[in-house]
Amino acid sequence: MNDIIIDKVYEFEIKNFSFGDIPREELVQNFKDGRCCSWFMEPQVTKWFPSLTRVHGNKDHDHVDQNGVKYDAKNFTKNGLEFKPSNQLGAGRSFNESVAHAKAESLVYICCDIVDFPRIRVKFAKGNDLIKTYPKCKIPKKKREEFFNDQSC
Repeated sequence: MNDIIIDKVYEFEIKNFSFGDIPREELVQNFKDGRCCSWFMEPQVTKWFPSLTRVHGNKDHDHVDQNGVKYDAKNFTKNGLEFKPSNQLGAGRSFNESVAHAKAESLVYICCDIVDFPRIRVKFAKGNDLIKTYPKCKIPKKKREEFFNDQSC
């Protein structure tokens, strides 16, 4: 159980994971993909940080705390981390900076580094701080270590 401290980097190791007859190494590769891993990381975060409650369904955020603060979980993968609204991610979708910034200003992001899965790093970052440093709402892969070693966005 951990208290949420903004900009602190937490480290975890996922030790127990399996599915049917899929070899562990194949699962590791799958869990390095944010599309797969997010389904498992969102509930896992509530185990590490019990002050968070998961919000089910396709809402504009993934978690909320007892004070009503909204959190959105995003995964840092081999391609970096994008904290754009979901409707601005993916092929054929365009980035609207003013909409993305307005959303970011209302959230705390749970930035989960899954590149070295099963080793996970987690950093809570205020959206308004992130957009100052990353106005395009993307942390490039080359900035990964800088982001997770920096104790303030």
